[in-house]
Amino acid sequence: MLRIYAETYGCWLNKADTDILLQAFLSSGFVLVDRPDDADVILINTCAVRGDSEIRQLKRMRELYSKFGDSKIYVIAGCLAKVRIAEIRKIFNQKCIIVDPNSIEYTEDIVQAVAKREYRIFISDDRPMKILPQYMPEIHGHIYIVPVQVGCLCSCTFCVTRFAREVKGKVKSYPIDIIVEHVKRAVQRGAREIYLTGQDVATYGFDKGYTLVELLERILKEVEGIYFIRIGMSEPEAFMKIADQIIDIVKRDERVYKYFHLPVQSGSDKVLQLMRRKYTVSEYIELIQKIRKEIPECSIVTDMIVGFPGETEEDFQLSLKLIELLKFDKVHVARFSPRPYTEAAVMDNQVPDSEKKRRSKIMADVANKVALERNQMFVGKVLKGIVSTPEPKGEGCVVRVVNYKPVIVKSMSREFLSSVVKVSIVSASHTSLFADNYEIIVGPSLRPSRELAALLEEDTS
Repeated sequence: MLRIYAETYGCWLNKADTDILLQAFLSSGFVLVDRPDDADVILINTCAVRGDSEIRQLKRMRELYSKFGDSKIYVIAGCLAKVRIAEIRKIFNQKCIIVDPNSIEYTEDIVQAVAKREYRIFISDDRPMKILPQYMPEIHGHIYIVPVQVGCLCSCTFCVTRFAREVKGKVKSYPIDIIVEHVKRAVQRGAREIYLTGQDVATYGFDKGYTLVELLERILKEVEGIYFIRIGMSEPEAFMKIADQIIDIVKRDERVYKYFHLPVQSGSDKVLQLMRRKYTVSEYIELIQKIRKEIPECSIVTDMIVGFPGETEEDFQLSLKLIELLKFDKVHVARFSPRPYTEAAVMDNQVPDSEKKRRSKIMADVANKVALERNQMFVGKVLKGIVSTPEPKGEGCVVRVVNYKPVIVKSMSREFLSSVVKVSIVSASHTSLFADNYEIIVGPSLRPSRELAALLEEDTS
C-alpha cells in the first residue's frame, strides 16, 4: 500500500487536475497523507504563469529531493512540467515522472508508472476530455471543483498557459451531460459549493455548439438540493457575448454567486493592443457598468499587469483611473513576468524591475482603498451565505455570502462547516467582512473530521 502526498500551485483548474490524479491513485489502493515525510509518492502540480512562482516551485522541488533523495517517487505535473521539463528532470537526476496538463487523464498509465517506479514522460498534443474528478469530501469538504473546459480563444502576447495547455481546436469542453451528472451526484453526497473552472469558462461549449448559459440552466433545472455555484474566470471578450443571459441567471437564481472574475489587465488601449487583448477599455467599462446596474451588490474581481513592455507612466495612470472608476471588489496585481515561448518576453521597451515594483505598490494601495470602500457598503446588513472554510489565521469560520465575499465569524464553531447561515456584518477590511452574530438556516451537509478541517486550512480566495 503506497502513500501519496500532493501539493498544488496555481489556479482552480490545477486543483481539479490534481483531483483527477488523486482519485485514480486512491481507487488503486493508495493512501493520501498530509506530510511529504509520510509519503512514498510526492505529487506536485505546478503553475507557469509567473516567474516568481516558478522560482518558488523549483526551489521547493530541490528542497524535497535534497531531503528525501531517491527514497520517494516524484510525480511532477502541470504547466511548468510542460515548459521547464529539462530543468525539472535535472533537479531529480532524471528520476521523476513528468505529466503535462493534456496527459492528466491518462490515469491508468500514470498509476502504473508510479507503481513500477518507471520514470516516464507523459506529453500529449491534445486532451481527451473524458474524465472528470469525482466529488471527494475527504479532501475538499463540501466544495466540488468541476473543470468544464480547457483552452482559450485568445492569443495574448504574455501568456505561457496557452502553450502549456494548448489543445486542438483552441478550446475543448467536457460534455454537458457528464458535468450535470457529476454535479448531481456531488450534491446528493453533500456538496454545497460548486466551482465551475477552466482556462476561460465563458468559452464553455464553443467546440460543441452550446454555451455556458445552457450548462448553468441545465444544472439549476436538473440538480435539486441546496448549493451555490461559482462561475470561474472568464475573458471579457468571450463573456461579452453571453453577458445579458448570464446576468439574467444570476439575478433570478440565488444558487449562483453574484460574482464575476473578468481580467482587464490594463486601463490603456495602447497596452491592450500590445497584449493582443480583444476588447477596448471603453467596451470593458460598458460591460462592468452593465453588470453593476443590474446587480449592484455583486462582486467584480479583475487582474492587472503592471510594467508590461512599452507601458509608460501615462498608461499606468490610466489603469489606476480605471480601478477608481469601476470600483473593483478585488484586484489581482501582478508585475509583468517574461515567460518562455511568449512574444512579450522579447519585446522592446522592457520596464525595469524597480519600476514594476513601484507601480505594483501604488496600484495595490489604490485597489485596497477601493475594495475597502466597497466592503464598507455591507456594514450593518444581514447577508445569507454558506460556512465555507475554517478561518485560516485563527479560530472561527469563513462564510461566503451571496456575492462570494468572505465573512469572518470568529465565534462560529467549525462543526457548522457547510451550513447555510445568515450573518450580521459589523465591520470590514479591504479583504473581508466581519460578523459577530449568525443564524443557522440549514445545518451542515457533512461533518468533517479533525483531519479534514486541517486540510481545509487554506486561503483559496
